[in-house]
Amino acid sequence: MHYAVTSDDVRIAYVSVGDGPPLVFASNIFGDATRYCDRIPPVRELTDRLAQLGWRVIRYDHRGMGASDRNVADLGLEARVRDLAAVVGVLGLDRFALGGVDIGAVTAIAYAVEHEAAVSQLVLLSPWASGARYLQIPALRAAYSAEATGEQEWRLFANILGSVASGFTDPDFVRKGTEVFLQATSPQALSAFNAANARIDIRDLLPRVTAPTLVTHEPAFPFGAFDLCQEVAAAISSAEFLVVGDNSIAGRVHDENVAAIDRFLRNGTATSSMSAVDKTTNPSRFDALTPREIEVLREVADGATNKEIAAALGIAVSTIERHLVNLYPKIGARGRADAIAYALRHRLHNRSA
Repeated sequence: MHYAVTSDDVRIAYVSVGDGPPLVFASNIFGDATRYCDRIPPVRELTDRLAQLGWRVIRYDHRGMGASDRNVADLGLEARVRDLAAVVGVLGLDRFALGGVDIGAVTAIAYAVEHEAAVSQLVLLSPWASGARYLQIPALRAAYSAEATGEQEWRLFANILGSVASGFTDPDFVRKGTEVFLQATSPQALSAFNAANARIDIRDLLPRVTAPTLVTHEPAFPFGAFDLCQEVAAAISSAEFLVVGDNSIAGRVHDENVAAIDRFLRNGTATSSMSAVDKTTNPSRFDALTPREIEVLREVADGATNKEIAAALGIAVSTIERHLVNLYPKIGARGRADAIAYALRHRLHNRSA
């Protein structure tokens, strides 16, 4: 563990793993450096696998949590950007790839806008732009409904939070995560941190991002939301939107996620192995699209939400999300806006049927 000092005199703990081009991750909740050192699977395994592929991965604990200074009053977004700037400064990084997971993605976006020349590429895993909307995610609301203020109930709440995050499928992950949780923060610090999250709204910053950007949504992560990720991707002109089938953010399955990040950083696209399709024949005969994907695309072109499409077709919302991630690369779409434009260009919408 090493330390950097921010412009407002806060000590920030960080670790640097591997050699090669630098990839800095803006810290997520509880602190990435602490979670890496304590071998918490999502942080440790993702970091080590990217390092094995030739990247120098830097993780740190944001102010107020983990091994960074704990008694800090300012937990706002500008302060979090100062934490990141301190780590970048002490390492002497002039230009680097920047990543962010969940809450860390907000810090990464704000930094990329403020330090445009320094960020070569941006990797955002399960991002969001509005803290108020983020805190309304059903699984997150359910977990935090058990939030405790007394020390006696604190361990129980930590167990509940970890259990919900991991989908109640990984007791060992919950056990390890609970211990790190208890060491990394306090009831008062977590409450202040979430209050600061609720005040964040960076929707006005998104169009100002100029770095090539990868945005991913992971349906297995219960504290993420397709619509919030899509909102971020749609507002960044240089963004590529990808839905991954791993359980990486709060789990142990990282294959697709690691491959996508590595491919994006090397080639500028996470879907380089998939060719775009631009046919001018009857859309119903596109050999690249399945009949169900065509149905979904027609509904998207008519402006229906994923929930409305699921109801119309009699299938689950998660299935709609999977169809979208499959069809987007087939038609060369980076998100919903591109898909709508493609469908309209090829008269693939229900109103003209």
